[in-house]
Amino acid sequence: MCHVYICGMTSQPLFGQPLALIDRIVEVLGDEATKEDAVLTTSFSMEDQVLTWAVLEAGLDIDLVSLDTGCLFPATLQTWKDTERFFGVEIRALRPDSGALDSAGLSQIYASTEGRKACCNARKIMPLKAACSGKKWWLTGLRQAQSENRQSFQHIEEAPAWGLRKFHPLLEWDDAAVEALVSSSGVPVNPLYQLGYSSIGCAPCTRPVLPGEDARAGRWWWESSAKECGLHRS
Repeated sequence: MCHVYICGMTSQPLFGQPLALIDRIVEVLGDEATKEDAVLTTSFSMEDQVLTWAVLEAGLDIDLVSLDTGCLFPATLQTWKDTERFFGVEIRALRPDSGALDSAGLSQIYASTEGRKACCNARKIMPLKAACSGKKWWLTGLRQAQSENRQSFQHIEEAPAWGLRKFHPLLEWDDAAVEALVSSSGVPVNPLYQLGYSSIGCAPCTRPVLPGEDARAGRWWWESSAKECGLHRS
């Protein structure tokens, strides 16, 4: 049975969308899901902070991981520390193999889409595939509102290339719902949001979003691609 209070931060009971989120996660994963069953990946976006809050509020001891690509903004690294302190948990760092980086360096990312994808593969996909090995579920904070490419995503998706199922509990949440729960729970927020970054990845590949652009337009802005690193295209 899930908790009904916001991480001990308040005595106010949960109602509506936050409680429904917790109940849905427990319904899908089961109330005894462990690190061997499921993994939650976080980049410390507001969506991921909401999802981390919900999983811990549900009392689930699943694997909490983040990709330490070696290219993160200092502000993101600080938000990582602040998040661990806030929740009282360790968020396991997934790091690239140094050998893989030898053939996929940062010098290639602006030269071609293939070069950029090779960098993403070495720094993100390969470490995460190792972490997903043997698990049944991968929880993400993806939302349809983030980009046109994500409009077709489903709440639960088979991911044969990863050997598990992906679960996107926040898929239909809008910006206002995410921001409301961030505010009520008091979870740490990456200060880069205040500088116009609405989707925050590696520093060399991320710029602030301009007025009228979608949330992921600042990622790999020099490309006319689907704005995905490869984690969510298979």
